[in-house]
Amino acid sequence: MTRTDDLMAMMQRHMRGTAFVFSRTAKGFTIDLDLANPQWWPIIAQTNLAETSSFQIVTDEIDSKFTIVEIPRRIEWGGDDAPHFVQNAPGGPKQSMRDEVDLRVSAEPIRRLVRREAGGLGFRETLDRKKLYTMLGVAAGGVAAVVIVLVIIVNALG
Repeated sequence: MTRTDDLMAMMQRHMRGTAFVFSRTAKGFTIDLDLANPQWWPIIAQTNLAETSSFQIVTDEIDSKFTIVEIPRRIEWGGDDAPHFVQNAPGGPKQSMRDEVDLRVSAEPIRRLVRREAGGLGFRETLDRKKLYTMLGVAAGGVAAVVIVLVIIVNALG
């Protein structure tokens, strides 16, 4: 049994009795809302849950590192009266006129639990590369905007 297996088992113990299901992958494991279990359908329907997140926990056993990749997921009800994950539309989230609950804001408790348990097994967290590149791009864009504004001001004064 690997440390990744241990981490997944610890997470499963902590989240027993919740609407989450775990799947082992080649690089770690995923945590996802259990839409296949009809037990959770009434709760999902009552809360008008429309968006949530799946989590990919990617582990590197050799370097003792892990990454949490959060994947936004959209839920729609099919003709079979069962909820299904659907592809997010390109260009932004879908909007509707009915009340919906967005559980993406409550992802932090899962992240904290993964961090705590992974830390106890000797793993260190690394940033998701996509998120890192986005943050660097935003920072570079901000710096470029400030430089352009300063150049315009200096030229206007000079």
